[in-house]
Amino acid sequence: MRDYIRRTFVLAALLAAFASFLSAESSVKLLNRTVSLSWSDNVTVAEEAFSDVQAGDTIEIKYKSIKADYHKFKVYGVGSSGWQPLGYGGVRGAGFANGDLEVDKNSGSVVITLTADDASNLKKGGLIMHGYGLKVSAMTLALASAGTLTVPASQRPHKPNTEPKSISDGKAQATGPAATGPFAEHGKLHVDGAYLYDSHNSRYRLYGLSTHGLAWFGDYVNKDGFKSLRDDWNSNVIRLALYPGEYNGYCNGGNQEQLKKLVCDGIDYASSLGMYVIVDWHVLSANPNQHKEAAKTFFADISRKYGSYGNVLYEICNEPTGSDWDRVLKPYAEELIPVIRQNAPDAIVIVGTNTWSQEVDKAAKNPISAYKNIMYTLHFYADTHTQWMRDRLETAIKAGLPVFITEFGTCDASGNGGFNQGESQKWFDFMNKYGISCCNWSLCNKDETASVIKSSCKKLSGWSEGDLTESGRLIRQYFRSLKK
Repeated sequence: MRDYIRRTFVLAALLAAFASFLSAESSVKLLNRTVSLSWSDNVTVAEEAFSDVQAGDTIEIKYKSIKADYHKFKVYGVGSSGWQPLGYGGVRGAGFANGDLEVDKNSGSVVITLTADDASNLKKGGLIMHGYGLKVSAMTLALASAGTLTVPASQRPHKPNTEPKSISDGKAQATGPAATGPFAEHGKLHVDGAYLYDSHNSRYRLYGLSTHGLAWFGDYVNKDGFKSLRDDWNSNVIRLALYPGEYNGYCNGGNQEQLKKLVCDGIDYASSLGMYVIVDWHVLSANPNQHKEAAKTFFADISRKYGSYGNVLYEICNEPTGSDWDRVLKPYAEELIPVIRQNAPDAIVIVGTNTWSQEVDKAAKNPISAYKNIMYTLHFYADTHTQWMRDRLETAIKAGLPVFITEFGTCDASGNGGFNQGESQKWFDFMNKYGISCCNWSLCNKDETASVIKSSCKKLSGWSEGDLTESGRLIRQYFRSLKK
């Protein structure tokens, strides 16, 4: 008969119980109070607690719902490739879908049987759990594998009673791997009226750089480069521009698996730094319906993998043209949004507007009403789009439209001429006035005015002032002037 060794671990604040838990041989309930779950906070257990876990072991969670209309929770193993829902790739119990466990009872318990991948992820990075509308009263790990322990637990060397590395301190933490950086402080964002708010319900701005096309400048997707942007440039977001239609684009000869991996790498790097990240389906000068089915498949795949990451935003069409808002763009968005919502039910989705994302006035007259947390795109290039564009944007904002400037340049609209510091400063002042989030075009060394890095510079991180273009120096100065 196989021996069943049960160990109970506590959540979040009961750090003092960890030493006795790690050497416990039988089931002992150490949690004497309930812990409320919120999407903005994480309950974490460090990897040391799972040193002996194997496939077939189980985790039992006892819960009580505190919201009548909506309650669910998610439990993850933090592997080397980021958070993975327990049971990912294996058989889930009833109610599981992409890591979600929707609870339809007032109280009860759930038993999760761990797969080999789960066991590996738990050993590498520990466990993280969050949810909404629930309180958890107990969480019990049962090691069911014969021979798991070669000696009785009481005779094993005592592990130091140190604080687990990933235990929550009560602050909002990233629904990605990192517990540091902007996301750790501000948590999951949401839209209310015309503005963006953080998990503390305070107005918040995102600002950072957009990559150029990943098919051509993919080397700039690297952790050290993103860290330079976070720490030296004071930015909190990176935008990953994936072209579908251009030469070697995702739908025009590009290696889809490699490009998708580059997007995933970018999300992982940004998440590990606690940065926000925008996944940009970079439709350029086209009707987005041209590659609509590919967009659906792409966003289904990305949101399935990262739907639990509260730092990921989804931009579904960059700069459509010849596409009327009422007849083309709004219906397109209303087809794409449910694809993302299936996996990321409250993630922010950014919708492009017609004529290279300039017609926010049309969207303001007929906004998308069926979904929350929707923002709309306006792009400007300072030497081309001057006061008349600021007037248009101001009218839309005053009408209640939440606008995200996901791309702007300090030069003319071609991207390769007309650097205009004076008009750029007017735009900076305008964005500061209304707290508008923005991404500058672009993070690369292409020989054009809009690039932030000189064409002669081959560095992929750690750029000095001398490595930057005139535009790059101005953007860095602007971002460094903003509140973190």
